Amino acid sequence: MSDRPRGRAHGGRGGAEPRRRIRLRELQVLDQLLKGRSQHQIAASLGISQPAVSKIQRRIAEHLLEEFADQRDRRRAIQTLQLRNLYAEAMTAWDASKQDAVRRRQRHTSPTGADASGTVAEIVAENQHGDPRFLEVARKALADERAVWGINAPGRIEAVGPYATMSDAALATELALQDRLLRSADPIPCAPTLDVDTRSASSPEELDERP
Repeated sequence: MSDRPRGRAHGGRGGAEPRRRIRLRELQVLDQLLKGRSQHQIAASLGISQPAVSKIQRRIAEHLLEEFADQRDRRRAIQTLQLRNLYAEAMTAWDASKQDAVRRRQRHTSPTGADASGTVAEIVAENQHGDPRFLEVARKALADERAVWGINAPGRIEAVGPYATMSDAALATELALQDRLLRSADPIPCAPTLDVDTRSASSPEELDERP
């Protein structure tokens, strides 16, 4: 039966050390690593072996990687919520910008009649087409969210060869021509060939003498 104290972490001198002391040693090793000390120098300074320092260093690296990964994921989640809120706000503002605008105006009338002042107050409703700046904000929020998650579309493919200098209209015409050729059921006509019987011809002069 082991006499190792219960509730203590394995490792250190004697096979077991309190977790607090292990954590303190990790901080001591990390502090000296940041100062550029080698594993042998750290081992001599702390009175432990070099393999123990190497093990502690690996454990520190694993803890830091896990912490950074958690921070990255949390930050990504927070930014996603912020961007989605920005998108929702932009779309709400876009809908509001399309609402009919109501304004009050004064219209001049003839001074004769019931209204001696010669003006009439009118309420005019004007149709609004919406402010496209809100759509631009919404579009950018969507693009930023794609960038946060690394799902942006690949870059534009540049044309090479004879198509590089063609205009968009010329490219469209060429693509339509190629599409018709591929879809056509008839074979592509070939260049006409001369029907020459070469069985008895031995020279160009003999071909010219044929009837």
